[in-house]
Amino acid sequence: MIGIIVATHGKLSDGLVDAAELIIGGTDNIVTLNLFQGDNVQDLNKQVLEAINKVDQNNGVIIFTDLFGASPYNQATLAVHSLPVEKQEKIFVITGVNLPVLIEAINQRMMGTPIHEAVNSILNEGQQSMVVWPSEKNPLDEENEDF
Repeated sequence: MIGIIVATHGKLSDGLVDAAELIIGGTDNIVTLNLFQGDNVQDLNKQVLEAINKVDQNNGVIIFTDLFGASPYNQATLAVHSLPVEKQEKIFVITGVNLPVLIEAINQRMMGTPIHEAVNSILNEGQQSMVVWPSEKNPLDEENEDF
């Protein structure tokens, strides 16, 4: 089973996992990490390493963060780089976490998808999950014309 870590500013990670549980049911093997005002970012690095060890079942780990280049992302990448190379090869840090990509990750894990394929599906979902309405190219408009 792929391990999942969601590391964000504030309680965003808790809210995302809570929403995912509401939509698809129980979510096993997921750890949330929260960075609050005044927290020591070095502590977050240690928390990431502890979370990796907790969720890693030798099928890989995906670490979701909220903002590229911000403390959760930076500490996650630093933590991963401190691990042995063979372990690093199965850990991915994906930034820009949102509910659709988290649900896709959980679904890929439930299907037993290998980590590299799961990451590709998650990235694809991230691109497809953002739409604007109204839009001439919004495929949902055509499907919902009867409403």
